[in-house]
Amino acid sequence: MKNLDSLTDLQNLRARAERRRLVTASLPPDAAPADMQRLVQELQVHQIELEMQYEELLLAQSDAEASRVQYLELYDFAPVGYCTLSAEGTLHQLNLRTSQLLGQVRQRLLGRRLSLFIDAADRGRFADFLTRLWAAPGERLTCEVAMRRGDNSVFFAQIEGVAASEGPDETQPPAYWRLVLLDVSERRRAADELAASEARFRATFEQSNDGMVLLEDHRFVDVNAAAMRLLGCTQATQMVGHPLSEFWPEFQPDGRRSMTVLTQCMERAQRHGWCRLEWQRLNAAGQPVWDEMSFNPVQVQGQPLLHAAWRDITERKRNEQQLQESEARLNMALSASETGVFTLDTATRQVYWDERSRAIFGGSFAPGPVPVQQLLARIHADDTARVWADLEQAFATQETLAADYRVVWPTGAVHHVSSAGRVVSGEVGQPPQFIGVLRDVTALYDAEADLHYKTLVLERLLNHMPMVLLRLRPDGSYLEMAGAGLRALGIKDNGLVGKNVFEVFPAMRGPMQQVLSGQPVEFVFEAEVQGQQVAFKDYGFFDEQRQQAVVLAVDITEAERQKRQLRAEKDFTQSLLENSIDGIVAIDTTGRVTAWNNQAAHYFGHAAAEAVGRPLFELLPHLDTDYARQLVGRVLGGEQVTWTSQSFTHREGHYDAYHVPLKPTDGAAPTGVLVIFRDVTERDRLTQEATRLELRQQQEVLSAILTTQEEERRRIAEALHNGLGQLLYGTRLHLDSLPPSEAVHASQQLLNEAIRTTRTISFELTPGILEDFGLVVALEELAKRIPPSQLRVDLNLHGLGDALPHMLEIAVYRIVQELLNNVMKHAQAQEVFVQVSREDEQLHISVEDDGVGFDPNQPVGRGGIGLSGIRTRVGLLGGTLDIQSHAGHGTGVFLALPVPAATAAG
Repeated sequence: MKNLDSLTDLQNLRARAERRRLVTASLPPDAAPADMQRLVQELQVHQIELEMQYEELLLAQSDAEASRVQYLELYDFAPVGYCTLSAEGTLHQLNLRTSQLLGQVRQRLLGRRLSLFIDAADRGRFADFLTRLWAAPGERLTCEVAMRRGDNSVFFAQIEGVAASEGPDETQPPAYWRLVLLDVSERRRAADELAASEARFRATFEQSNDGMVLLEDHRFVDVNAAAMRLLGCTQATQMVGHPLSEFWPEFQPDGRRSMTVLTQCMERAQRHGWCRLEWQRLNAAGQPVWDEMSFNPVQVQGQPLLHAAWRDITERKRNEQQLQESEARLNMALSASETGVFTLDTATRQVYWDERSRAIFGGSFAPGPVPVQQLLARIHADDTARVWADLEQAFATQETLAADYRVVWPTGAVHHVSSAGRVVSGEVGQPPQFIGVLRDVTALYDAEADLHYKTLVLERLLNHMPMVLLRLRPDGSYLEMAGAGLRALGIKDNGLVGKNVFEVFPAMRGPMQQVLSGQPVEFVFEAEVQGQQVAFKDYGFFDEQRQQAVVLAVDITEAERQKRQLRAEKDFTQSLLENSIDGIVAIDTTGRVTAWNNQAAHYFGHAAAEAVGRPLFELLPHLDTDYARQLVGRVLGGEQVTWTSQSFTHREGHYDAYHVPLKPTDGAAPTGVLVIFRDVTERDRLTQEATRLELRQQQEVLSAILTTQEEERRRIAEALHNGLGQLLYGTRLHLDSLPPSEAVHASQQLLNEAIRTTRTISFELTPGILEDFGLVVALEELAKRIPPSQLRVDLNLHGLGDALPHMLEIAVYRIVQELLNNVMKHAQAQEVFVQVSREDEQLHISVEDDGVGFDPNQPVGRGGIGLSGIRTRVGLLGGTLDIQSHAGHGTGVFLALPVPAATAAG
């Protein structure tokens, strides 16, 4: 603000000087002499200049004072210490930071020597520093010393200084020192700690029993003595600068390249800060050696390297491999024997066990140890007390415990468990533990139960079934013989013990010699007992362990009799099948052929040997349809089904297939299907011939009927035309001759309408145009005679260029005529579409209207020949009639009439 005020004053001064000049210039010339006036004017200007210079000096003084204040603030509150030393080394001037560093107030420090605050060990170096500054004025130098504050605490300071002379003349000798003090204690401490760390690392590196190496790009940069010993080197130069690939083989035992494994591990170490590698090399003797290396990245003098700790783990790997092999063998043994291992800790009453032990007790236990009470809860209630007593006895006697008991699984299943173990004493002061094994012996107990059951079953079978069990010595003498089957031979149990089989039953010599020689043999033994033939089915083998032969015989006397009877019945049945005039095929429930007679082979071209055993639908693929499969399913369900008029595939003719379910006599479900194929070719031919004869007779009757109808229509039409028509014409002529009147005019109109109606009826009865011009012109004329205002007729005719039989043309005309009359009378239609077309030997007629429609299934009484008459006429002509109608959606009548062959051919 002071500077602004001085500037304002200066401007005001200039303004006043200018006004005075103007005033002086405005004085009259005669106010004073010219010289006086000029002198006064110059004095005034000079006065103004002096005032202006004075003001400028005031402004410069104000700026200088402001700069000095700023300098003092920067000097005093600077973050570094500033001080000035006199030539005697005393503090002449210092800032606030210097007093803070020295630990005393500024007033007490002025005039004191700075060297008093330098640590005694560094005072000489500080004196040399000042001397060097004094010897080189104006040159900046730096030194670092230890200093002591007023409280005797030590800190490290970096001092930067310059020797300066008084006044602006730099050629004068220096008069004082200007110094800058910077507290570098933290930096010094960090540097000391780094040096100590480096020293410790170097000591660790050099003196470690493990190999220590520094690596750069797969090469050794530095190694310690242990690393040289590991590779058998005596000097560091044998390793430093050499790549690792010189000392390790190209491939590792797992097939990977050694350098690839090393590179991957180094990259992981760079990414994650650490990585461990186990790999193999060969020593000087060619023996495999395992090394373990731990890599971590380090910075050495700004250079990124990898530090690796290295040790020989060959012995450990060998021990681990032996331990793994031992554990693998133990696990294999435990797994093969399905044995679990457990330990009972008596101090915590917890059971530690493996997965197999948990599975033996039914699983569903939480991982880890479980309280012993949970195990006891799984033991069967009848066995719990015994198991606990045996366990307490084992602790008391220090003897091995072996016990079998039952375990109830959570599912309710009961399993038998066998356990064995013993008490193992722990270290001094530690409670003993019980270590044992578990096995699920349920299968063994089940096998024993099955064996007992089988023994019981065999005993019951021998006592109640016609069976015999024999045991013989190697010489053929009986050791044992038992079974109800002996009764058929008239022998009691063990009645021949001690006797020789070759002497008692000479007929058995051959098969029994084979059995005693060690060959298992099946044979049938037959003998005559009291005039009756008996037969036994025998199976014998030799027990090498007990050195005895075992023979089991079953009395098959009745079975052999039934077999002979069945064979005779089969021969009889086969004779019936082979001599049947029908093809007979039997299939089972899977569709495979079980019987195929000669006639079936004749029908279908497959011999019995080729057909039996194969699926029917594979043998006759033309029958493989959904309907055929459904039909077989119906028959297997107990239904008899007939499939008629099927065509042979490799011969002319047709057949009917009769499907009969093959039911057992006990009423059970059918076991198959019997199919009888009957050739009906001749029957069908006779039926078709009879049908053709009947149709021809019907057509002849129709022709006669139609001829008679048309003759009657012609006679009636002629009577109308020649009789009633002439009478009506005569009456009209008479009326025309009468004087005109209203009554006469009305009578003339009625008479004209009667004449038109008579002509129409006569035309409809005998359409002469049909005989004169043919069906096409007749139908077109029929359509034209219907007024469009009453019904629009859309007539379409195709393929009618060749003439049709006269009776067929009359029938077509009458059918169309009747259908159009029905439409006009009943359909309430606006438009009707009529189409008559001929395609080859078929004549198609369709009449479709847009009327009200009707239900074609309900009989409707209508005039004329009606739909029933049309249906009868179409049937006699051998055609078809289809009516499609829905209420409100119009009616469509579609007919197809055959054209006689002679006409169709031209």
